[in-house]
Amino acid sequence: MNHAATSKDALLHAGLRLVSEKGLQALNMREISKACGISVGCVYHYFSSKADLMIAIVEKIWQKIFDKSDGETPDEDFRAYVRWVFACMAHGLKEYPSFLSLHALVLQPESRAEGRAAMKACMAHVMEGMLSALRADGLVRREVFDAGFEEEAFVEFIFQNLLALSQQQADSCAYLITLIEKILY
Repeated sequence: MNHAATSKDALLHAGLRLVSEKGLQALNMREISKACGISVGCVYHYFSSKADLMIAIVEKIWQKIFDKSDGETPDEDFRAYVRWVFACMAHGLKEYPSFLSLHALVLQPESRAEGRAAMKACMAHVMEGMLSALRADGLVRREVFDAGFEEEAFVEFIFQNLLALSQQQADSCAYLITLIEKILY
């Protein structure tokens, strides 16, 4: 076994491969060390606990799901942005099966709050993009929004529904798009 340290990035990439091949529930320190050809102690050099490793992997998967390098995001058409988010989620679930339904469950109770915070930060970034697209869409009827029906709450509602559709492995988000059109356009 190679006892030389590797990089944190190499450990995360090995973790991503393991999750893609075997699922999130199969991820642990020993599997990571085996995949990198290093001792378990070397993994602990970068991650003080399995919980820290899991949180880093979950955060990395969320980032990969919404990685914008695959193409430009449609910043000025809210409907197109929503379709893009749905497509990212669908692609992510093909690469990381059952991730959405399992990622919160694999974290130990004492690390769930930290894991949720990392997940919420990534989700907040996606919702910020959705909110920007909503505000940039010149076809949206602005009078729809008021103190009782705020843009931020609407974006969160749409995002939560996209998550639900993804968890159900829906083929499309067409119904949600129709709902958006009837409300906003």
